[in-house]
Amino acid sequence: MEIRPREARVIGVFSCKGGVGKTTVVSNLASSLVDLKRKVLAVDANLGAPNLGLHFGELTPKVTIHDVISSGLPIREAVLHIQGVPMVLGSIAYEDEVRPVDLRELLSPLKRDYELILLDSAPGIGSEVVAALKACTGMIIVTNPYVPTIASTLKTFRAAEKYRIPILGVVVNRVAGEPFELSLGEIREALGWPVIGVIPEDRRVRESTAAGIPVVKYRPRARAAKELKKLASFLSEHLKSL
Repeated sequence: MEIRPREARVIGVFSCKGGVGKTTVVSNLASSLVDLKRKVLAVDANLGAPNLGLHFGELTPKVTIHDVISSGLPIREAVLHIQGVPMVLGSIAYEDEVRPVDLRELLSPLKRDYELILLDSAPGIGSEVVAALKACTGMIIVTNPYVPTIASTLKTFRAAEKYRIPILGVVVNRVAGEPFELSLGEIREALGWPVIGVIPEDRRVRESTAAGIPVVKYRPRARAAKELKKLASFLSEHLKSL
């Protein structure tokens, strides 16, 4: 009997609203998982407004996912190693209309090279997000502790149900402990899914983004860095259990 090599899990990080910190979560998870000796690849699947590279200080990657889509370049040629993290980045200067793409097929050649492929998706629930959803074997949803954000997050859950993508859980980002914020209990009740990470509001995150270094490397003892590393450990254990 032929034993097939194990293929990577593809975990997408999604949010219905922009600005909730989705790319911050992806960049820090990828960096932390590399430190945990996991074979991880981060992919910028936000084709319309890619900014994963900015979180690693890379403004003009030599080869991008846009090159792969537009010219048929092999996807392996777009894998860059930046700050020790393998990644496929997008071009912030790409101006042509991005044609519809089957991300699952596009990423297929890489699935035997890694344990985990982390997708940084576009916000919302448009066609670009649907393409990312269809490529996933699981997903993490990032939200903030505010009523409008939680309300829009429910749309992401409905999209997950429609395409039958398992949800690992919810990450509540930028928690400042203000009285107008929803409590974790209220968030769990509203969304109906477990909260797997609570990331505090921390100016060190903004500093690290400006520096182009994930906060887990920039200031590993910062409050947000500690919680992001906990989330990475959770994801690493999830991989072991599969």
